[in-house]
Amino acid sequence: MADDQRLVVGSVGTDHHPFPRFLDWMAAARHELGVDVFVQRGATPEHPDVPGVDYLPAGELEARMAAADAVVCHGGPGTMSLAQRCGHRPIVIARDPALGEHVDDHQQRYTAQLQSEGLIDTPHSVAELVELIRTARRHESTDEHSAEIARAAARFGELVDALLAGTLPRRRWRERMLFRRTP
Repeated sequence: MADDQRLVVGSVGTDHHPFPRFLDWMAAARHELGVDVFVQRGATPEHPDVPGVDYLPAGELEARMAAADAVVCHGGPGTMSLAQRCGHRPIVIARDPALGEHVDDHQQRYTAQLQSEGLIDTPHSVAELVELIRTARRHESTDEHSAEIARAAARFGELVDALLAGTLPRRRWRERMLFRRTP
């Protein structure tokens, strides 16, 4: 299935450990699906079949993710969060310390937890990566989440305004005693 109108953006983060498996999987997915890819590859040597750069300024990476049809990334919390803020359900390939991709298995443990909560997808093979890219859709809950944050921020602003104006209701004596700071 060729879909040359789709763009898949990848990021391996900024860790000093090379992550060649990531680029190998992206190359295989690119050839299988016929999609355009662009990868921020960090310390990983260039791959002849995967266009990209070593590092990108944060704003440029964000812009590329926002324009992408799918985002594939390593298991770094910052990168996954950025993908979500850009409207994606991240497709996450966790670094494997047994392959020299990281110092320990924290990415594997963290991404397994996020996968179990339904927040990310974690392929364990090229075939799974291809299928996840093929079916990737913009993450629908981003607007809902943004609206929830906006409501919370507005309520916080109302409370601060009331506090500054001195119009917050006074707490009863027992509440004041309960929440009083003790040395």
